[in-house]
Amino acid sequence: MSTRASLGDVAARFATGSEVVAIEPFAGGGGHINESHVVTCRGSRDRPVRFFLQCLNRDVFPDPRRLMENVARVTAHLGGPLRLVPTREGTAFCEDDGGGVWRLYGFIEHAVTRVEPTGPADAERAGRAFGAFQRALADLPGPRLHETIPHFHDTPRRVDALERAAECDPAQRVAGARREIAQVRARRDVAPILVQAAARGAVPERIVHNDAKLANVLFDAASGEALCVVDLDTVMPGLALFDFGDLVRSMAVRTAEDERDVGRVRLEPELFEGVARGYLAALGDFLTRAERELLVPAAQVIVFEQAVRFLIDHLEGDRYYRVARPGHNLDRCRTQLALLGALLERGRALERIIARL
Repeated sequence: MSTRASLGDVAARFATGSEVVAIEPFAGGGGHINESHVVTCRGSRDRPVRFFLQCLNRDVFPDPRRLMENVARVTAHLGGPLRLVPTREGTAFCEDDGGGVWRLYGFIEHAVTRVEPTGPADAERAGRAFGAFQRALADLPGPRLHETIPHFHDTPRRVDALERAAECDPAQRVAGARREIAQVRARRDVAPILVQAAARGAVPERIVHNDAKLANVLFDAASGEALCVVDLDTVMPGLALFDFGDLVRSMAVRTAEDERDVGRVRLEPELFEGVARGYLAALGDFLTRAERELLVPAAQVIVFEQAVRFLIDHLEGDRYYRVARPGHNLDRCRTQLALLGALLERGRALERIIARL
C-alpha cells in the first residue's frame, strides 16, 4: 500500500519530538482492516521511543474525519495508556498525497495481545476491561458520537445483504457455499432479537466498542493484567449487549476464528463464565434487568451476525476482511456457525451461569 519513503514522510508530519530512525510493519498484524507500522524515533540520550502508525481503510471507513473525532474524544475522556499523538499542526490525523488517512499512537511497551484465551482468568480480565470501558464512557459529554459504520450491528439488515449477495453472486462463489447459505437461512429467526428489543425501548442506547474481542485488549506482559481496550474505530452508540455478545464469540472457545476443522470448535463453559464474571463485576448495577436477561441471546445474535458477515465477504470476493488463503472467509463463517449451534444447544445452561453470577 505505501512505500518506505512515503511512510517516512507521513511519520515526520506528527509531533513526535524526535527524529524518525526506523519504520517497520507491525509484527502483530494490526487486525483485518487497517495497515499498521511501528515507528522508532531517537529519544533523549539516544534511547529509542516507539510509536504506532496506522493508515485507515477508507473502503471500510469512508468518513475518517468523523471517525477520528470520535477516537480523539474517547481517548481524551478515558485517559490511560492509549494516547493519540497529534500532527505538527495539532490535528488528530493527516492525509497523504494519495488520499491515505494516517494517525499515530504512542506505542504501549511491554504489552501483548492474545487471539485465544489461555484460560478463564484471561477471559475474566478481558470481560472486566470491556465492562469498565462501557462504564467509563457512560458520562462522555455530548454531542452524540458519530456512527462510523451505520447499521453496524443491524443483524436483519446483514441477512438481507447476504440474500442480495447470493442472488447477484458477483464472485461466482454461491455454488461452493450453498450449505452455509442454507444454515444461515435456517437460523434467521435469531437475527432480530436485539434490534427489536432496542426498537421497543426495552434496552437503552450506550456508548460501546462494537468490536469487543480478546485481540482488542492489551495485556501487561509481566502481570497478565489488562491494560486497556484498543482499536476504537467502531466506538459509537449501540447496545451494551453487542459487546458482551462479541466477547463470548471471541473468548468462549479455544480454537482460532479461522479453524478449518469445525469439529474442534467447542463452547467452553468455564471461559463463558470467566467472560461473564469479569464483565458483570465491572458493570455492577449499571446494566438494566432487561439487558441482563438478554446476555445469552446477545451472544447467539452476534455469533450469527459474524457468520453472515464472513459469508457475505466470501461471496463478494473478500473485499472487507484480509484473507490469507482461498476460502478463508468461508472457513471463518463455518466456525461461527458451529459456535452458534453450541450456544443454542446450551442456552439454558449458560443462562443459569448468568443467574448465579
